[in-house]
Amino acid sequence: MHSAHARRSLRLINDSGAISAASAWLRTLGDAFDLGSELVFRLDLCVSELVANIVSYAFDDEAPHTIALDLILEPQSVKLVVADDGREFDPLALPEPVTPATLEEASVGGLGVHLVRQFAEQVSYERASGRNQLTLAWARPGRSSPAGTRAPVRRGIDRRRRTPATFPLRRADGSTVNADARSGAERRALGFISRLELFRDVPYALIEGLVAHCAQRDYPDEYLVLAPGMQNDHVALVLNGRLRVYLEDPAEAGSTGHTVIGTGECAGELSIVDGEPASAWVVAEAGTRLLLIDAHSFFSELLPLPQVARNLMRLMAARMRQANHQVVEQVRSSMVLERLQSELRTAREIQSGMLPMRSPMFAEHPEIECEASIQQAREIGGDFFDAFFIDEHRLFVAIGDVCGKGMPAALLMMRTVTTLRAEAARKQGQKGHMERVMERINRKLALNNERMLFASLFIGLLDTRDGLLRYANAGHPRPVLVRRSQTPTLLKVPQNPIAGIDPTVDYSLAEARLERGDLLLLYTDGVTEALNAQGALFGETRMLATLSGVGGGAATAIETLRDAMRLFCGNQPQSDDVTLLALRFVGPA
Repeated sequence: MHSAHARRSLRLINDSGAISAASAWLRTLGDAFDLGSELVFRLDLCVSELVANIVSYAFDDEAPHTIALDLILEPQSVKLVVADDGREFDPLALPEPVTPATLEEASVGGLGVHLVRQFAEQVSYERASGRNQLTLAWARPGRSSPAGTRAPVRRGIDRRRRTPATFPLRRADGSTVNADARSGAERRALGFISRLELFRDVPYALIEGLVAHCAQRDYPDEYLVLAPGMQNDHVALVLNGRLRVYLEDPAEAGSTGHTVIGTGECAGELSIVDGEPASAWVVAEAGTRLLLIDAHSFFSELLPLPQVARNLMRLMAARMRQANHQVVEQVRSSMVLERLQSELRTAREIQSGMLPMRSPMFAEHPEIECEASIQQAREIGGDFFDAFFIDEHRLFVAIGDVCGKGMPAALLMMRTVTTLRAEAARKQGQKGHMERVMERINRKLALNNERMLFASLFIGLLDTRDGLLRYANAGHPRPVLVRRSQTPTLLKVPQNPIAGIDPTVDYSLAEARLERGDLLLLYTDGVTEALNAQGALFGETRMLATLSGVGGGAATAIETLRDAMRLFCGNQPQSDDVTLLALRFVGPA
């Protein structure tokens, strides 16, 4: 039994990570104090809308500001107090939204404050000591009502059934209902959002604008939506009906087995991640309607939302568990092993498709040479690298190693790469850009990290006009710096912890200047920890000696090191991935 009185507080900084942090904090407290799913949903929606509004509009400068959240539990009520020191803003002074006369006159978005007023039972505002303070209140569930009164029975935020009712039904008075007598269409044009697993627990206002502009398409019976070799550029969400997925051509005699993608699920996310054509046959059953989200919108607007990314990983994990169950059921069939290997190869291709594997990477930038190589110890692993220009003259590079192997590491690797790209592109010309990139990716990896997965990471930003390199290191092996006519050395890096454990860490940066012809080699610990048949490590000393006197460019350095490792290890199988990223500064023409 929880105490009738309790108060919990959270202090946040006004950045994009504050929204997901506030949401996670409230959901945790909701479970701890048995507040019930409906009230937790309302609290989550309200705090997400309010914090997002404060982060986006409350402050006129780029300085950090504190957002204060207090959850107050009393015997008969639950109160949420949100305070900030931004410009004065009274949400209760806003007029009620005007209902449009026609659908064409309706606008998308802009209803966040009104949603908060609708979902809270009581709302009050005051401006005191230069701070806005908004207090929301609800009746506390599970507490006895005063004598002579009856507590209202709520039907829930979304009153639609996830599964259809089975008729006949029996009423409380004993009468029977033989068929559904309701009539009329869905009253909300986008009401289907709550039935889509990809958008579970995502505040409606964050996605309604995108979904409203996505195409919906109806398919006739047995329509072939995708086939091997077809290029796919959409994620398809099933609004009605079902899709059947075949690994063998369903038109050929003897094809066996298929999986079903039902209402609320998604298809096509794998092929847009790796950019490769479809590898299976997808057939729509009669009455199937799909919502089609283009790849650009999916990556730029949906995946940066933490709950959408978690839902996607949940769907992929569920699909993998389903595949594992099928393997167990068909273990006596000769096709089981082949199918499992095919799925693992697909997963490996997805990972490879997310990494810039072209050679040379930046032929259009003669001032630098950049090459990379990755060799996975298993079908799927946790190593990754990235390199891209954030403007005409500045090259962003990164390399990392996610703890563990297999699907969990692969999923975290995908989340890390996606988050890294999104954060590196934000506010790229402002002071403190690299510090914010490091701190935000650490915070996002640490939030909701129940399995305590983490990643070592090195990031750097090279100005190709003068060779200035600014970098941060999060528990990753120190890169090798090879200067002309000098012995290779390990780059001096700040002592920072690995990413994903403590969301409050402040990461230190360092600088170095590359001269013309200097080479920087980034690598994962699969290089130095490679073993030979006698159990000896390849080691840092042998790596530095191998790179001593290396002539040529970035590709030569990588090939020289790989040849030395092959000679040292022989036929000894390796237990860790080996990833290399070489950067040679040629200098401006």
